[in-house]
Amino acid sequence: MKNRNFLVMLFMAIFTMIGVTSCNDDEEDKKVTGYKEYTLMVASAKLPGVLTSSDNNVLTDVYAVKNEQSTDWEAQGSIGKFEYEEGYEYQIRISETNYLDYRMGDPAWTEYELLEVISKEHKNSENLPPHFIPDWYFEQYCPYINPEFAYAIDADKKEDIENDLKTNSTYKFGGLRYYIAFYGIGIWFLQDDDMHTVEHGVLIRKSKELTEFPESYKLLPLEIKNYEFGEFNFVTSDDTEDYVMQYDVFIHKSLIYGYIKTLRHITKANIPQLMSRLS
Repeated sequence: MKNRNFLVMLFMAIFTMIGVTSCNDDEEDKKVTGYKEYTLMVASAKLPGVLTSSDNNVLTDVYAVKNEQSTDWEAQGSIGKFEYEEGYEYQIRISETNYLDYRMGDPAWTEYELLEVISKEHKNSENLPPHFIPDWYFEQYCPYINPEFAYAIDADKKEDIENDLKTNSTYKFGGLRYYIAFYGIGIWFLQDDDMHTVEHGVLIRKSKELTEFPESYKLLPLEIKNYEFGEFNFVTSDDTEDYVMQYDVFIHKSLIYGYIKTLRHITKANIPQLMSRLS
């Protein structure tokens, strides 16, 4: 009987030691490789930016921040325990902890956590950039609309109108590069050749029926059965009806085939029957 109790106790002791060793191994596998605390200014609005983790690039809204040594706004991802309210500029103190764990798919990562809210002021932060999206993200992930036009004209002075279409850069976004980033409701950018943002805003998408388009659209050489239809409104403010550009769209079922600019917004050429297709 004593031997049996001894064996049970011995088994429990060995099991306990194994459990302790396993816990210690878990702690040793996850290491803190760096820690620091500092103060940040957080802007009154979040901006579009790109977060990268485990080779995945995610387009999302990020904080715009300045640290104690910086004069420029920089992108900042999540901050634990920070209850952010848009419209307020913050002065906060945070911790930055670096971890290393080779059992993880992405073994090195950093976590940020709020330590203290120093100040909170209701104001619009100044000199904010339009976004924090890097050039490579536009090139790799955002549809670039390169306008090439097909058109049908039923009007007087047909040659003059056709010449205007070929030479007027307005129909090709003033010679700028036009990108759409489809996330959430979507955002759009007009950029120059150096990838500097000239204009940007929100893309509002609406569904439409083919019967809602003008009869003149039937002249357009499209296989209607392969398309869905809608309307794209490009706005730069919170007023969704105050758009700077508006397009009727024919959307191919496998890809976006083209954008059809509505006649009412091509006012300079005074063309009663003009269909423009952007591909």
